[in-house]
Amino acid sequence: MNNTTPIAVWSYLVVATLFEWALAKNFLSLSTIYSNILIAALAASQILTVAMVFLRLKYEPRGIVGIAAASLFFAVLAVVLALGSIGH
Repeated sequence: MNNTTPIAVWSYLVVATLFEWALAKNFLSLSTIYSNILIAALAASQILTVAMVFLRLKYEPRGIVGIAAASLFFAVLAVVLALGSIGH
Protein backbone atom coordinates (compact mmCIF):
# COMPACT_ATOMS: atom_id res chain seq x y z
CA MET A 1 0.00 0.00 0.00
CA ASN A 2 1.49 3.32 -1.01
CA ASN A 3 1.20 6.54 0.96
CA THR A 4 -1.73 7.96 -1.00
CA THR A 5 -4.03 4.95 -0.59
CA PRO A 6 -5.24 5.73 2.96
CA ILE A 7 -5.89 9.36 2.01
CA ALA A 8 -7.83 8.33 -1.10
CA VAL A 9 -9.87 5.76 0.83
CA TRP A 10 -10.60 8.23 3.63
CA SER A 11 -11.67 10.84 1.07
CA TYR A 12 -14.00 8.36 -0.62
CA LEU A 13 -15.52 7.40 2.73
CA VAL A 14 -16.17 11.04 3.61
CA VAL A 15 -17.71 11.86 0.23
CA ALA A 16 -19.89 8.72 0.27
CA THR A 17 -21.05 9.49 3.81
CA LEU A 18 -22.00 13.04 2.84
CA PHE A 19 -23.87 11.69 -0.18
CA GLU A 20 -25.73 9.24 2.06
CA TRP A 21 -26.62 12.09 4.40
CA ALA A 22 -27.96 14.13 1.47
CA LEU A 23 -30.04 11.15 0.37
CA ALA A 24 -31.38 10.59 3.88
CA LYS A 25 -32.37 14.26 4.26
CA ASN A 26 -34.11 14.20 0.84
CA PHE A 27 -31.96 17.01 -0.56
CA LEU A 28 -31.95 15.08 -3.83
CA SER A 29 -35.31 14.61 -5.49
CA LEU A 30 -35.48 10.81 -5.49
CA SER A 31 -38.26 8.56 -4.32
CA THR A 32 -37.79 6.71 -1.04
CA ILE A 33 -37.11 3.33 -2.64
CA TYR A 34 -34.35 4.71 -4.86
CA SER A 35 -32.82 6.58 -1.95
CA ASN A 36 -32.80 3.41 0.15
CA ILE A 37 -31.21 1.42 -2.67
CA LEU A 38 -28.51 4.05 -3.18
CA ILE A 39 -27.81 4.29 0.55
CA ALA A 40 -27.50 0.50 0.79
CA ALA A 41 -25.19 0.38 -2.23
CA LEU A 42 -23.01 3.17 -0.83
CA ALA A 43 -22.83 1.48 2.56
CA ALA A 44 -21.86 -1.80 0.92
CA SER A 45 -19.16 -0.09 -1.12
CA GLN A 46 -17.80 1.59 2.00
CA ILE A 47 -17.65 -1.73 3.85
CA LEU A 48 -15.98 -3.38 0.88
CA THR A 49 -13.45 -0.57 0.55
CA VAL A 50 -12.45 -0.75 4.21
CA ALA A 51 -12.26 -4.54 4.11
CA MET A 52 -10.14 -4.67 0.97
CA VAL A 53 -7.71 -1.91 1.85
CA PHE A 54 -7.34 -1.80 5.61
CA LEU A 55 -8.06 -5.46 6.41
CA ARG A 56 -5.91 -6.49 3.42
CA LEU A 57 -8.48 -8.92 2.04
CA LYS A 58 -7.23 -8.33 -1.47
CA TYR A 59 -4.12 -10.36 -0.58
CA GLU A 60 -6.06 -13.32 0.85
CA PRO A 61 -6.98 -16.50 -1.07
CA ARG A 62 -10.18 -16.39 -3.11
CA GLY A 63 -12.05 -18.63 -0.67
CA ILE A 64 -11.57 -16.19 2.20
CA VAL A 65 -12.64 -13.29 0.01
CA GLY A 66 -15.72 -15.27 -1.08
CA ILE A 67 -16.72 -15.87 2.53
CA ALA A 68 -16.26 -12.16 3.28
CA ALA A 69 -18.32 -11.19 0.21
CA ALA A 70 -21.13 -13.58 1.21
CA SER A 71 -21.12 -12.15 4.72
CA LEU A 72 -21.31 -8.65 3.29
CA PHE A 73 -24.19 -9.63 1.03
CA PHE A 74 -26.25 -11.09 3.86
CA ALA A 75 -25.49 -8.15 6.16
CA VAL A 76 -26.68 -5.66 3.53
CA LEU A 77 -29.71 -7.83 2.79
CA ALA A 78 -30.64 -7.86 6.48
CA VAL A 79 -30.38 -4.07 6.69
CA VAL A 80 -32.41 -3.54 3.53
CA LEU A 81 -35.12 -5.92 4.71
CA ALA A 82 -35.18 -4.24 8.13
CA LEU A 83 -35.52 -0.82 6.52
CA GLY A 84 -38.28 -2.14 4.27
CA SER A 85 -40.25 -3.48 7.22
CA ILE A 86 -40.17 -0.12 9.01
CA GLY A 87 -42.45 1.42 6.39
CA HIS A 88 -45.12 -1.27 6.74
